[in-house]
Amino acid sequence: MSSNGLFSSRENDQNTMIECTITRKRETSSLSREERRRRRRATQKYRMAHATRERIRVEAFNVAFTELRKLLPTLPPDKKLSKIEILRLAICYIAYLNHVLEA
Repeated sequence: MSSNGLFSSRENDQNTMIECTITRKRETSSLSREERRRRRRATQKYRMAHATRERIRVEAFNVAFTELRKLLPTLPPDKKLSKIEILRLAICYIAYLNHVLEA
């Protein structure tokens, strides 16, 4: 306290921060687990981290399709195929290889 009996500006700010923290804790403790998760996911930091993880996941997915595509015979060899075409061709090629092994 200051000499005139009132809180100084700094003490007032600290008390306000403490009150806000306590109020926030009360609010969060009354929130459901789903609501707390939703609020956490709404932060900019979380969204940026999620976007980065998703970009890495999609990149790995595309690399896997590229590697699979290299193993499949097509005419012409450099023909561009969609992901579904690559999967269907892989299924047919595996069936063909099984047939060759059984014969």
